[in-house]
Amino acid sequence: MSNLKQVRDIIEKARGHLEGGVVRSEADVRLYILNPLLRSLGWDMEDPGVIRREYAVTGGKNYFFDYALFDHQKRVVFVVEAKAPGKLDGGARDQLLLYAMKTQTRLGLTTDGRVWSFYLPLGHGSSAERLVQEVDLGTTGTGAAASLLERYLARDRVLSGSALGAAEGDRERLALHRAVQSGWADLAGGPSEKLVKVVAGAAKAQAAVAGGSAPSGRSLNGAVRNFIRHGFSFPLEVSAVAEKMAGRGSPLSDARPTAGSSSGSARVRGRAMWTYRGERRVERNVTEMYVAVISQLYEDYGGVDFYERLGEAIQGTTRRHIGKTPAETGLLPQHQKYARKVRGDWYLNTNLGTDGKLLNLKRSCKVAGIAYGSDLLIETGPAVPPD
Repeated sequence: MSNLKQVRDIIEKARGHLEGGVVRSEADVRLYILNPLLRSLGWDMEDPGVIRREYAVTGGKNYFFDYALFDHQKRVVFVVEAKAPGKLDGGARDQLLLYAMKTQTRLGLTTDGRVWSFYLPLGHGSSAERLVQEVDLGTTGTGAAASLLERYLARDRVLSGSALGAAEGDRERLALHRAVQSGWADLAGGPSEKLVKVVAGAAKAQAAVAGGSAPSGRSLNGAVRNFIRHGFSFPLEVSAVAEKMAGRGSPLSDARPTAGSSSGSARVRGRAMWTYRGERRVERNVTEMYVAVISQLYEDYGGVDFYERLGEAIQGTTRRHIGKTPAETGLLPQHQKYARKVRGDWYLNTNLGTDGKLLNLKRSCKVAGIAYGSDLLIETGPAVPPD
C-alpha cells in the first residue's frame, strides 16, 4: 500500500534537491528521488523478487533495464529508465520502449527526477504517441503530482491492473484530443474543398426551401473563412451527435438553449454539463453533476486521503459535507436521504443550493491540484461564488 502523504513529502524534498543543485547525475536521481518515491509507492527496494536494478534481458545482445518491477509470478510488469536532470530526450524514450518490448511489458516510465513520462510501450502509433501522461514536479502542484504518480506507479494499482486501465483510458482521451487538434488545424488553415462542398450543399438546400438563388462559390468561401476567423460553436444538437458517436454522455436531441444563458455558458432545462480534460459530459441536473465530478476527481487524483482533505476544504460551520456514513456528512436523520454515495464508498451531502455545490467543486479542484475553469469547466449554472 502506498502512503500518499509520504509521497507528497518526498516530492517536496525532491524539488528542494533539484532547485538546490544536489541532484546532478543519474545516480543522484536514483538515490535522492526515484528510490524514495518507489519505496513510498509500495515497492520493496531490498527484495529482488519485487524490483531489480540493472536487470539484464538477453536477446541477441544484452539489454539492461535501469529498474524492472515484478508481479507475484515474477513477470516484469513495469520498466523504468532513469536519466540525469535535463537529459530526457527521444533517445531515452526509444530505449525504454525497446527494452519493454523485449519482455512485453505494458507500462513504462522515463524520468530525470523532475519530469516523469509514463508510456504504454505496446500501444499503437509512433513512439511519441505512446506517451499517456507526463508529470513535471517543477510546475505541477504537490497534491496533483502525488496523485498522478500513485495512479500509475503504486504497486497495488500496478498489480491489480488499475494502473494499466487508467493509462489506457488516458491514451483514448489523448488520441481523441490529437484528432480534434488535427481536424481543427486543417479547418483553421482555410476552407478545404470538402468543407466548402458541404456548406454549398446545405446552402443550396436552404435556398431551395426559401425560393432564392444559391450563393456563389466565392461567397461560400468567404463565409466559411469568416466563421473560422471569428470562431464558432456547435449547437447542442451537434454536440450531442459527437457525444453519441464517442459513446459518452446522454442524447440531447430534445434539448434547446433557454433564455437567460450567460456568456460562454449553455443552460439546458433539466440538464447539467461539465467538461473535464477536454471531454464534455452531460448529467440530468446539478446534483448529479456534483456527485459525478467529486467521484471523478477521487478516481483520478484522490488517493487514500482525498476525502479527508476534501472534508476539511468544504466543511461549513456545522457540517462537514462528506463522510464515511450519511451521519458524518452533518445531515440530520430526517435529511440523510440527501446523502449520496460517491466512489470509494463515502457519502456526499447534496442538500445545498447550486451556488454551494459550485463553490465546493471549485474547492475540490484545489484539493486535487487542478485548475477550475480550464481542467474542469462547468457549463451550466450561475457564476461560481468567490471563495
